[in-house]
Amino acid sequence: TTVSAQPLPEDLGPVHRPLVAPANSSMSPEIIISALDNGQYLPAVAYNWKHREYLVVWHNKWGGGKRDLYAQRISDRGELKSWFTVSSGPNDRAQPSVAYDPVRDRYLIVWIVDVAGDGSNWDVYGRFVPWAGPPVLPEFKIIDWGSSQWDPQVVYARTQDEFLVVWSNTPMGVPVYVSGRRVFADGSGFPAGGFTIASDISQNRLNPDVAYNSARNEYLVVYDNVTDVFGVRLRGNGVPLGGGEFGIAGWSAQEQHPAVAACAAADQYLVTWQSTVASGNEDVYARFVRGNGTVDSVHHMDATVINENEPDIACSQSGDQYLIVWQQQYSSASGPFGIRGQRMLPDKTLYPSFPISAPITGMSMDRTDPEVVGGGANFLVVWEHERFGTSWQDIHGRLFAPHTLFWPSITKP
Repeated sequence: TTVSAQPLPEDLGPVHRPLVAPANSSMSPEIIISALDNGQYLPAVAYNWKHREYLVVWHNKWGGGKRDLYAQRISDRGELKSWFTVSSGPNDRAQPSVAYDPVRDRYLIVWIVDVAGDGSNWDVYGRFVPWAGPPVLPEFKIIDWGSSQWDPQVVYARTQDEFLVVWSNTPMGVPVYVSGRRVFADGSGFPAGGFTIASDISQNRLNPDVAYNSARNEYLVVYDNVTDVFGVRLRGNGVPLGGGEFGIAGWSAQEQHPAVAACAAADQYLVTWQSTVASGNEDVYARFVRGNGTVDSVHHMDATVINENEPDIACSQSGDQYLIVWQQQYSSASGPFGIRGQRMLPDKTLYPSFPISAPITGMSMDRTDPEVVGGGANFLVVWEHERFGTSWQDIHGRLFAPHTLFWPSITKP
């Protein structure tokens, strides 16, 4: 396979070329997805199987503190295509998430907006974006309650032909809870208003994620309460299943920041999270949940005596394997973070972990907050990447193809 970077037209911005990787590797060269002179944070990614490409979205933080949203198209061979602005305005936009609708060949991108301009009220907005961008349809409100909404996540449900958006709601005087809203994929509106997915009279419900299982036309929403990880299964129409909330990880330590993927071919989910272990550092774990909601075996990912945290997970398009990624600290408790990954099969076979982007000796550049999505022949992993010698933070990525050897070459413009 040849991995190359194609030049972008001048009016679309700077050209960023993949870095050369060793031959005979199942990973592509490292790809500089965006290197604008600002801080770039919280990348999210979706796969478009009709055009065999990925869309990466993130928020920029400019020198004056203002944040807006950008997107970059990347082929499944690692070629950078067009990039465009998703949303910009006088008030902050942040925390994007994206999902792909193959019926209309477009994406739904969701994010939060500082509607008052003073940080007192954040609402969830969305925008349908053509597969090749840029946006032509207007932004729209998904939820505009008086309280602030955080961490929106979106997934597309093919059988239902709609999207489900979930987020954490932070009203004053009561614990944080997880909410959701269904969005018709044809853009005609919403099947119903926002609804509560998980709440408790004394404990917060935070950090939601969601996966769709097409084998059953069902969702699994996962979240934490700072110390434990929980889940709720929903029918395609948003109605809770299986008695509502159930425990996924409830040890005596802190289990936080869960992520979930569904492999419909196996009719199962795999949930991953970070857990504080006896030594005080954080490790990454994963647990299978069967399609009927039965909680299955727990697996400990590769661990060190320092920290592994902020995991994410995806299932391949063929449904034959998962890839779990996380940020891993190197050298010491104050050392920089790199990105690491580990494959797991639906039959619970666990492969050795491997580095995706490790810190370079003598350069204390963090690689943080990885996100991953499964493509047709590979996975794309994206992350925040500190730029050496500057105050800027870029977005980098790398393709991982379990069954393919990349033979990298650089195509000069």
